[in-house]
Amino acid sequence: MVGLGGRARAWLIGGAGAGAAGAVLLWAPGGVLSWSGGVAAAAAAAYLSQDLPRQLGARLERRRARRESDSSEPLLVSMTIRNQDYVVLDDGEQTLEIPASGHTVRLVVTGAGPLPVVLTDLRVEVVSRADRSGDLSRHAAEIPVRRFVVLLDEEPPRVRALSSSDFPYQVGTDEVEVLDLEVRTEAGDVRWVLWLDWSCGGRSGSVRVDLDGRPLRTAARHPRPAAR
Repeated sequence: MVGLGGRARAWLIGGAGAGAAGAVLLWAPGGVLSWSGGVAAAAAAAYLSQDLPRQLGARLERRRARRESDSSEPLLVSMTIRNQDYVVLDDGEQTLEIPASGHTVRLVVTGAGPLPVVLTDLRVEVVSRADRSGDLSRHAAEIPVRRFVVLLDEEPPRVRALSSSDFPYQVGTDEVEVLDLEVRTEAGDVRWVLWLDWSCGGRSGSVRVDLDGRPLRTAARHPRPAAR
């Protein structure tokens, strides 16, 4: 047994014990088992002696996975900076654009383990502060989103604003409006398009909004109850 670890000795002892048990059952005079029963017992003992290392290895692997899970962070955090102007600073060797005060940092937190994670607090740490200033450089600000609900089941179907702000809106050159529409139906499979009406300088018209010439399509989440 020189040089064998405790786990290897356990496997050898277990295999030898199982094989000896099969041999005793097979050859003991006046034994209860028949020849065929002894053969079956010996085969079972040999299988157990071969399967024992695999079972122990799988158990150790599960234990190692649990330890790694306990030591790693149970969540993933991503961060983006939004809605920012910049302050242009001369850092001696290079010119830097630093996000100006008032910008937004968005965190997206995702659970990464088998159990729920409770977010208990959010803290800030100032790593350094330098007494310097620069020139403000304005960039395009984050565009506000106007939210609506599309009611496909009403007669006629309609688009309703979800806030006090509703049409009309004015869009100038290089200006942008963002409209988010939540689409609702309780009536099967609906194909539909949008028409955006406009007027400009005494003219008016409508722009069709669809999927490259095909209607949009929305299905009810649950079947409508049968009429009684």
